[in-house]
Amino acid sequence: MDRVKPRRYPNFVAFIGTGAVVGAIVGALISIFSGNPSVLFSENAALMFMVLAFGLLGAVIGAIAGVLTDIVLERRYR
Repeated sequence: MDRVKPRRYPNFVAFIGTGAVVGAIVGALISIFSGNPSVLFSENAALMFMVLAFGLLGAVIGAIAGVLTDIVLERRYR
């Protein structure tokens, strides 16, 4: 009988969470160092918008990275 190795799965929550945190940090840095003052919003509102927008974008990119990692591990498993 052949022994079956258990298949390894990436931790998707970790990929999405890491992407969201990195995206939020990038959004905050862009907002802080952009130098263009917002006319319509306060600095804090603009900062939070950038943090949320880039955090969401980072979460999506993290999810895509997790799926690609899963595909690579699936091919390596076979």
